[in-house]
Amino acid sequence: MDEFRISKALVRALRQLAHGQKGLDEEAYRAHVRAVGCESTLDLTRSQHQALLQRLFALPDRQASTRQ
Repeated sequence: MDEFRISKALVRALRQLAHGQKGLDEEAYRAHVRAVGCESTLDLTRSQHQALLQRLFALPDRQASTRQ
């Protein structure tokens, strides 16, 4: 069996995608992590990581702020 350990760089990239690009708050991000069958980003398997990426990419990007 392929032993997959998610790296710190992948965790940072997931969080940047979820919080920065997609605008999810922590609760919404955690709901997506749980939806792929995991309680923590650090415990993701390779297939769960791929499923989480698919879920996040399917979301619309956050709206750009129009405040000046």
